[in-house]
Amino acid sequence: MHKHESLGKVEVKEELLAMNSPRSAPRRWRDVTTEEKQSAFLAAAMFKPDNPFCRIIMRPSYAYKGVLLHIPRCFARRYLNGVNGTITLQVSEGKKWPVCCIHGHGSLKFSKGWAEFVLDNNLDEGDVFVFELINSMEIVLKVTIFRVLDGAVVSNQL
Repeated sequence: MHKHESLGKVEVKEELLAMNSPRSAPRRWRDVTTEEKQSAFLAAAMFKPDNPFCRIIMRPSYAYKGVLLHIPRCFARRYLNGVNGTITLQVSEGKKWPVCCIHGHGSLKFSKGWAEFVLDNNLDEGDVFVFELINSMEIVLKVTIFRVLDGAVVSNQL
């Protein structure tokens, strides 16, 4: 019985370690080609929402717990200037995630809540997401995801 208890602690420790590792490493069954990355990027580039938006390519470092996602400075200054506190990320079917923002020196970063969004949406290196400002009063960003391993198909209906 004592041996089983220590095994349980090891499992919890491994689970915590996994949260601090890139999400893409255990999921990827093969390397992504340059063509696949370009395809996802081009598909996202062709997507033109009616509302203000910005595009970001998923990097391995964006999947670490505790790492901040930097929002493009020009988008942050023009549409999210002075935002502090929590904003909402929303995918097309309506599911929402609260994400804390840190605003300073003309830049905006997503912090607490970003890691949960990444994990819940199985984001991977090379995925491209479009953040579209759909509510400027409550600060809601609709996120459209172009997955690098799904042939760059719009894939936010989870």
